[in-house]
Amino acid sequence: MRIDFDPAKDAANRAKHGLSLGDAYLVYDAPDKLTLISPRVEEERKLDIAMVEMMGVVLVLVYVERGESLRAISLRRASRHERRLYEAAKQD
Repeated sequence: MRIDFDPAKDAANRAKHGLSLGDAYLVYDAPDKLTLISPRVEEERKLDIAMVEMMGVVLVLVYVERGESLRAISLRRASRHERRLYEAAKQD
């Protein structure tokens, strides 16, 4: 799947979270990711949570699927609550 993102949004994401939206594939392609649906009215956003081994952290990717592409919205470190959800899902 192709990953698209707005360059201005990427710059803002790098400034805020220290991560580029261009690295979204690290979470999206993770074999053990947890996928949740965001309760937004205007569009169905997905939230993937996964351990990124090469970085040694659990990351969260927020995105929208549009046809054959993925529109990355945010990439950041997981919150404590999100890490707990991820760990609980791995144990099931």
